[in-house]
Amino acid sequence: MKSEYTPPSFKGDGFHCSHCGVFAHQHWYDVTLEGDSERGEGSPEVLSVSTCEKCSKFSIWIDGKIIYPGSAAAPFPLGDMPEEIKKDFLEARRILDASPRAATALLRLALQKLVSRLGEEEESAESSIENLRKRGLDVKFQKALQSVRMIGEDAVNPGQIDSRDDAETALILFNLLNLIVETLITQPRRVDEILEKLPDQKKRQGHNQHRFSAG
Repeated sequence: MKSEYTPPSFKGDGFHCSHCGVFAHQHWYDVTLEGDSERGEGSPEVLSVSTCEKCSKFSIWIDGKIIYPGSAAAPFPLGDMPEEIKKDFLEARRILDASPRAATALLRLALQKLVSRLGEEEESAESSIENLRKRGLDVKFQKALQSVRMIGEDAVNPGQIDSRDDAETALILFNLLNLIVETLITQPRRVDEILEKLPDQKKRQGHNQHRFSAG
């Protein structure tokens, strides 16, 4: 299964399905809608339909743009995302087209929950992020959070609607949430899984090397 999100693209051979969220091959069909010849109404209109090989659900495209389902540009939450945060993520995804500002407010709230949870429940977002940096979160994340007014002097309170927010801001927040989950939850889990598969002798050697280097 492909982990990096590939958004739907017109006539694309494969991308992450807007219905099931899985990267899958797409089958394409063109449908011609005949005009009313008696009324002399224009030439036939052509729309395209893509069908997901995984879930068999379809998407509708006109002039190279997806019109159904909505919010196709937004990624799906990673599987390791905590359920409470995932619920907010999916709700924001559902309302993105109707209200980007409301979706962004919900995403800031979800991001605060995630950062607080991973940052050992610190009182402020800045303190939580500082703890996360000690655990390996790149300093670039802090700059990204400032750019979307999550932290800093221009910060917007989580859950608050801000007139400056738009769909682009929401998409940045969607991706930031997934990147933090990937860095601080998924990658450490994968390392633990690899270590569990090592023979006991290799585990002891690794433990001893770590002990000597620490000393």
